[in-house]
Amino acid sequence: MIFLINNGGYTIERGYLGRAEPYNDIANWAYAHLPKVFCPDTSARSFVVRTAAEFRQVLSAPNDTAIFIESVMDPYDAPAAITASSNKGADLNYGPRGPHHRDNAQLRPQA
Repeated sequence: MIFLINNGGYTIERGYLGRAEPYNDIANWAYAHLPKVFCPDTSARSFVVRTAAEFRQVLSAPNDTAIFIESVMDPYDAPAAITASSNKGADLNYGPRGPHHRDNAQLRPQA
């Protein structure tokens, strides 16, 4: 099984400055087609999952060949340690009154 996490961009950079800035977004590709791109005659199966239920369903599928799973994630979802370190990094880079303190400029810790 190969897992590709598709969060639509540079999540760590969103934490420093630019939570919703387009320069932190990347073009969305048809990642689930990559096995066929690299090996047109592959027997690998590809899936795109967006929910936990879809993920469980794919994991219960027969695994008699290679399986490629693109997991589409929220672009703002990050572990607490990443959020904290990027916010601290922004303070180091820009100072306590820097542009990262404007509304919605950084990632927020998950509740």
